[in-house]
Amino acid sequence: MTIQKPIIVRWTGKSGHSYDFHLDPIGTPFKDRPGVYIACKLARNGNWDAIYIGETESFQQRLSVNLLTHHKWASMIAAGATHFCTLHVPGVLWVREGIETDLRRNIPTPCNDQ
Repeated sequence: MTIQKPIIVRWTGKSGHSYDFHLDPIGTPFKDRPGVYIACKLARNGNWDAIYIGETESFQQRLSVNLLTHHKWASMIAAGATHFCTLHVPGVLWVREGIETDLRRNIPTPCNDQ
């Protein structure tokens, strides 16, 4: 049995801090862990384009079980999302929100409202 190494995508926030996210195709069964996620698609230059940045208490609930009821699901698909990048962030909500805000201030996304 071969163990696949996770694919890592590095995203940088407005603060200059870099965050290493795991990349998985949409439809992957995610674990019940809190963190920050980025819906994305492969760009023509081989990099990844962010489509939506969010945070969740549970990747499993937000990106697997309840994905079709996500308030931006239709917009993410219309914008071409094919993958999710996930960053496990244990602890309290304000830590996840801080990372999400840092990323959103530096990475333009077509589906975030703010």
